[in-house]
Amino acid sequence: MLVLASLAITALLAVATPLRKREQNGQTGWQGSTGTTGRGNPTYTTAQLNSIKLAMSTADRLKYIQSLGNTDDYFKFDYSVAANPNPVAGAGQGGQGDLSYIGNWPVLLDLGVAMSMGFLNPCGMNTPHTHNRATELLLVVQGGNVHTSFVQESGLTTPITTTLNQYQGTVLPMGSIHYEFNDSCEPAVFVAAFSHEDPGLSRTAQNFFGEDGNIVKADLGFPGILSGVNVPQFQSTIPKAFALGAQRCLDKCGIKYNSIEH
Repeated sequence: MLVLASLAITALLAVATPLRKREQNGQTGWQGSTGTTGRGNPTYTTAQLNSIKLAMSTADRLKYIQSLGNTDDYFKFDYSVAANPNPVAGAGQGGQGDLSYIGNWPVLLDLGVAMSMGFLNPCGMNTPHTHNRATELLLVVQGGNVHTSFVQESGLTTPITTTLNQYQGTVLPMGSIHYEFNDSCEPAVFVAAFSHEDPGLSRTAQNFFGEDGNIVKADLGFPGILSGVNVPQFQSTIPKAFALGAQRCLDKCGIKYNSIEH
C-alpha cells in the first residue's frame, strides 16, 4: 500500500498546475494543462513486445526498453485527455478515464502497479464496476463533493460510502462493485493507483444485462417493468462507461441528459 500511496502522491504533484475548462459535446469538461504535449503514448512492435516478455530479469527488461530510444518516449506516460483519444477506461457524457496498465505501457510488466486519472464532468459518474485483480487507492486532486461507494461481497452487502473533497482519498477493495460520482456543477479530477499491472475492469450493469435475457429477468424476479422487453436491445441503451448521474444534480446544474449518446 505504501507503493500505491507514493504513486498517488506523484500523480497529484503532476496535476498541481491549474487545469483549464473545455467544451465537449456541449458539456463542460477538462483539457490538460499548458505544460502537457498531448503526444501519443508509447507504442511497440510485436518483436519488441516479445523481447520485453522474454527478458530473464527486471534489469534486463528495463535495459532493453532503455535501448529502444529516448527514455522520455518509453518511461513517461501522459494521462492528459489530449494524449488519450481512445481511453482504456472509457469515455462518455460524464467524463473520461485514462488508464496506464500492462496492455498499453509494457514497462509495467511484473512491477505490480497501474494507475488511472479520471476526469469527471459536472454530475459525471464513473459507472459501477469492479476490478478483477486489483485494489484501488483513489485520491481527488481537483474539485470536490465526489461520492464513492462500494459493496464488497455476500456477508458485507451494505454499501460503504464516502464524500471526498480535494486531497481526500479512499480505498476500493479488489472485486468490490464501486463507483465515483461528481455531485457538483464544477469538473473534478481523481487519481487512482492499482495494486496490479493488469487490474481488469468489468462494468456491472452493462455486463449483467449482457447475459441471457431469460436469466436476467429471472434473477430480477420477473419484474413487470421488463415484461416484453428485449433484454439485449435494452443492454445496448446502457451508457458504456462514464455517464451523467443523479437527476437531482442534473436539475441543480441545468444539464440536459442526452439519452442518445452512449
